[in-house]
Amino acid sequence: MVKVVATLPAPAELERICKGIATLDAILSEDWESRYYSFDACWDKKAKHRMASMRNGSGDDWFIVFTPTGTFVKSFWHEYKRASADAIYAGLPKALAKQRKENAFMLDDGVTFGGFHDGTSWTLRGNAKPLAEELAILSGDPAAYRSYVAAYFEQKIPLAVVEHVLAGKKLDAKLVARITKEQTLADLKSELADIGY
Repeated sequence: MVKVVATLPAPAELERICKGIATLDAILSEDWESRYYSFDACWDKKAKHRMASMRNGSGDDWFIVFTPTGTFVKSFWHEYKRASADAIYAGLPKALAKQRKENAFMLDDGVTFGGFHDGTSWTLRGNAKPLAEELAILSGDPAAYRSYVAAYFEQKIPLAVVEHVLAGKKLDAKLVARITKEQTLADLKSELADIGY
C-alpha cells in the first residue's frame, strides 16, 4: 500500500487558488508557453469539467481536474522514482475513471504523486517531497507564489496583490498595473474568460 503523504485544500478552495495562480501567471507573461500555471474553465464544457495544470519546462508537471462529482490529481517529477498508477489510484471513483485514460495527462510516462477527492475527502499517495513548493502554492500561501515569481520571472510583486488574486477578488486596472506595465486589464480579457476568473 502506498503511504498517504500530503493533503490539499478542499476542492472549491483549491480551484479558486488554481485560478488565481493561472491569472497571476497570465498577467506576468503574455506568452502562454512561458508560463508554469494555467487553468481551463471549459476543459470539458459539456461535462462541466475544469482543469488546472503546471508544466515547468524541465519535464515536471501536475494536472488537477475538477468535476461535479470529484477531483482528480496527477503529478510527475522526472528525477524521482515512478509510482504504480494502480496503487496511486486504488479506489478511484467510477465517475473519475475517465481521467486515468486522458492522453493529455501522460500517465503512460509515469506518475510520482496523485490521487482524488471523492466529494468527501482526499486520497493522495506517492512521493510529495519534490512537490514541497508546489503544495505550498496550492495551499494558497502567497509568499510561496511570490518566491516562485522572484526566481522564475525575476520580478518582485507586492504580497498584498498576490493575496488579493489568490482570494479570487475582483481585478481592476490599478491592480494589474502593480504587477506589470506590459499588459492592461483590457489586454487580459480573453485570458481571464478562459480561466474563468
